[in-house]
Amino acid sequence: MPNLNENHDDFLAMLEEYLPNQEKRVEGTIASIDMNYAYLDVPGERTAVRVRTEELEGYKEGDVVEVLITGLLESDDDQEYILASRKKIEIEKNWSKIEDSFENKTILEGTITKKIKGGYLVQALFYSGFLPNSLSEISEKEANVIGKKVSVIVKDIKVDPKDKKNKKITYSVKDIKSMAQEKEFSALDIDKVVDCKITDIMEFGLAVAIGSLRGFIHISEASWKRLEKLADEFKIGETIKAVVVSLDEAKKNIKLSIKKLEKDPWSSLEEEYKVGDEVDGVVTKVLQYGAFVEIKPGVEGLVHISDFSWTKKKLNISEFVKEGEKIKVKIVELNSADRKLKLGLKQLVANPWENAETNFAVGEVLKGKVVEVKPFGIFVEIESGVDAFVHVSDFTWQGEEAVKFEIGNEVELKVIELDLVEKKIKGSLKALRKSPWDKAMEEYKEGLTVERKIKTVADFGLFVELNKGVDGFIPTQFASKDFIKDIRDKFKEGDIVKAQIVEINKETQKIKLSIKKIEIEEKNREERELIEKYSVSGE
Repeated sequence: MPNLNENHDDFLAMLEEYLPNQEKRVEGTIASIDMNYAYLDVPGERTAVRVRTEELEGYKEGDVVEVLITGLLESDDDQEYILASRKKIEIEKNWSKIEDSFENKTILEGTITKKIKGGYLVQALFYSGFLPNSLSEISEKEANVIGKKVSVIVKDIKVDPKDKKNKKITYSVKDIKSMAQEKEFSALDIDKVVDCKITDIMEFGLAVAIGSLRGFIHISEASWKRLEKLADEFKIGETIKAVVVSLDEAKKNIKLSIKKLEKDPWSSLEEEYKVGDEVDGVVTKVLQYGAFVEIKPGVEGLVHISDFSWTKKKLNISEFVKEGEKIKVKIVELNSADRKLKLGLKQLVANPWENAETNFAVGEVLKGKVVEVKPFGIFVEIESGVDAFVHVSDFTWQGEEAVKFEIGNEVELKVIELDLVEKKIKGSLKALRKSPWDKAMEEYKEGLTVERKIKTVADFGLFVELNKGVDGFIPTQFASKDFIKDIRDKFKEGDIVKAQIVEINKETQKIKLSIKKIEIEEKNREERELIEKYSVSGE
C-alpha cells in the first residue's frame, strides 16, 4: 500500500511548482536593477523574480537578498516574471520593533508623508501611523514639513478585533522630549552649576534653556548689583553659567541664580568699612528723594536728599550729582545683616551752623559774594553753603542813591537777624553806615537857626530838607508871626526860608522848626536897637 504522507508531500511540491503565486520566502542574487525594477536569480525558480527597485534601497547588483514571492506576472512580450516583495519581509521583521517602541519607549526614525486634519501621517519601519498636532512639537507656522525626518515613539497601538491585521498606530514626538526632560531633571540638584542658553529677556528676568529643560533667572538673582535693564547686560542666544536654587518636580520648574556663583559682597562689608569712613563711589541712580551710590561691585548705599547740604532745605539733586559720576561720600550708617548702607555728602564738611550763634551773631559784619538777585533783595554767600538775605529796604537809607547788584558782586553786610531753628540770616548794607538821622543828631540842636529850601507846601505847614533823608516841619502857626489865611499865598516850593529848630523828637525822628520865632526875635532886636539909638536922658 503506498505511503500516504509521501504522496501528500509530492502533491504539495507539484502545487507549489504550478501555483507560484503562493507566498513563500526565497533568497536570490540581484542580476540587474533599472529605474523601476530589480531582477533576481532564485535557485529552483524557472524564471526571474522581479522586485520594485524602491524596496531594495541600499542593495546593488550581485547582492543576495531575501524576498517574499507573491505571484506570477505576464508581461506584454509574453515574458513571465515571478513577483516578489522585500517590503513585506521588512514589515514582518519590524513589527517587533514597533511593539518594543510601544512597550519600552524605544525611539524610531520616521518620515512625515502627509498633513491631515488634526496632525500628520508618519511612516516608520514601513508602518504608517498618526502623529497628532498635540504630540508633534511642530509649529503651526512651519511650512514644507512633508518629507521631514522625525524621531518618534509609538504612543498607542489599536488592533481591529474583526481584522487582526488592521492595526492603528499613534506616534509621538513630545514623549521623547518629555523622557529627555525627565532624565535631565533627575540629574539636577540644588546648588549644581549648569550651562544655560538665554532664550528670552524680560523686564523681570531671563528665560533659559538647560538642555531640553526650561529655567528662569529672576532679575534679583542676575547680579549682586542692582540692574535696571537686563538687555544691557545679556543677549538672547548667549550661554551662561548659573546655580540651581529651586526644583519643582511636579511642574518641572527650575529657578537659577547667577549671582550665587560669587560671594555675597555684603557678607564681609563690615570687615572692610566702618561708619565715618570716606569712600569713593559711582552714582548709579538719581531719584527725587536721593541718589544711590555704588561703593564696591554689588554694594549700593543711599544718599538721602537731607544729606546733600547742611544749609539748603529745598534742593535739586541733579544739581549735585549725575548718574555715572564718580564722587566721594561718607558712611553714615552700616548694617550688613539688613543690607543697609546710608551715605552722606554734607558730612564731608563741617556743619557751618554748629557755631552760627558765634560766627553769625547779630551785629557781626560779614563779607560775601552775591549768588542770587531777586526783585525783593539779594542772597549773599558768606560761607560755603551759607547764604544771608538782604532786603531791598536794607540796601540804602532814605535819600541815598539807589544801588543795583549783579551775581558775583562782593559786598559787606551787618547781621541784623539770626534764626537758628530755620537756619536763616538777615543782613543789612545800610546798617554799616550812619543813618541820615544819626548824622542830623550830630549836626542839629534845638535853638539852631537854619536857612533851607521848601520841599513841600501843605495845608497844615511846610516841609524843608535839612539833609538828604531828613526833613524838618514848620506848622502853619509857626510859619509867620502874622495871621495867614492861606499858607500858599505866602510860600511856594523852592523858596528859601530861615527858621529855628524848636523841637527834636528822637523817638519819632521828627524835627520841628519855626519861622515865626525868627521873625519875633528879629522884631524885638530891631526895637531894642531903635531904643538904644533914640533914647533921651531924663535929667
